[in-house]
Amino acid sequence: MKSRIVYLDNIRIVLISYVIAGHISVAYGAIGRGNWYYIEPVHDFLTKAVLYLFDMLAYSFLMAMFIFIAGYFTPASLAKKGTFKFLKERSLRLFIPLVFYYFLLGPVVKYISQLAKGETGSLGRFFADMYHSGVYGYMGVMWFVELILVFSFAYAAYKYFFPDGIWQLKSEDFPVNRRILVFILFFGLASFLSRVLFPMGGGYMAARPLASIVLFATSFFLGTIAWKYNWLEKMPEDSARLWFWVALAVMVLPLVAFVILRKSIGFTTIRGAGSAASLLYSYWEVIKCIGTGMISIVVFRKYFDRQGKIAGAMGRSAFAAYVLHPLVCVLIMWALASVSIHPLLKFSIVAPTALVGTFGVSWLFLQIPGVNKVF
Repeated sequence: MKSRIVYLDNIRIVLISYVIAGHISVAYGAIGRGNWYYIEPVHDFLTKAVLYLFDMLAYSFLMAMFIFIAGYFTPASLAKKGTFKFLKERSLRLFIPLVFYYFLLGPVVKYISQLAKGETGSLGRFFADMYHSGVYGYMGVMWFVELILVFSFAYAAYKYFFPDGIWQLKSEDFPVNRRILVFILFFGLASFLSRVLFPMGGGYMAARPLASIVLFATSFFLGTIAWKYNWLEKMPEDSARLWFWVALAVMVLPLVAFVILRKSIGFTTIRGAGSAASLLYSYWEVIKCIGTGMISIVVFRKYFDRQGKIAGAMGRSAFAAYVLHPLVCVLIMWALASVSIHPLLKFSIVAPTALVGTFGVSWLFLQIPGVNKVF
């Protein structure tokens, strides 16, 4: 199994790009504004609606697909390196960036965001005040890396104690649509029940990792299974198209529910544990992830299984771009804070600028000796 598969690399580039654009959209009006480093006041309903939809349709799919791809490459890496070398390598490439962001980069981004709000004070004073208040760092976007690290260690432990596994699929073929449907029914219910223990923390799309733990853990698990049975190459195009159309149809449900059924199903209480809205959201999320994930794989496998120099550099810089993008985005948005134009127009300018800037800075960052061994 190759350590890099070009079309999966290209999917990761698109996912990273959407993450960057998604955080820019949060700054200019999308939901979840309280959870991002930098925001600008927006009172325009159209802007909020458009950027809300932009974020809502992507959040869970993006991170689930990232985790699926990470899971896909895990078995081959573990088999090649052995348990302890694998754990050492994962610690180097995941734990060190996590510590770097939590204790250094995250606080620096937080400090810059406070300067952008008009606050004053030196960086040293900011760190001193932060430590004095009992805060020692900011996890920020690195919750994703933390999950990958936990899942990787859990998988390594599982294979160490059960090298042959504890169960086998009866068929190595890609699952037929009937089995996919049954999987969705169980998967959606499990996701709903997990939110009884870990309710979504905040507004409609402010789901934090624990609220989506079933989705993310299952995505990693499916990635390992997909590698074992070579599902990515076996995935039929007609099956992917079918589930994409199902997902596309399901994606309009939040709009319908918001306009028509808001009061009757308590749509505004979607984060409520055990609510009807939470149940609908759980199934909506699962179907969307499966449909968009499958169509992404077959489309990129067929049409985007090649890279030029720029795409290759972006692929190699993808992880660094994920880690560094909050810093780049906040700096660019702060620099353009005084530009008074419509928020949607501003988003359309800042998002591609931040995209180019993030990958450019990430590429330069990787040129520092030794950095590419970690990032």
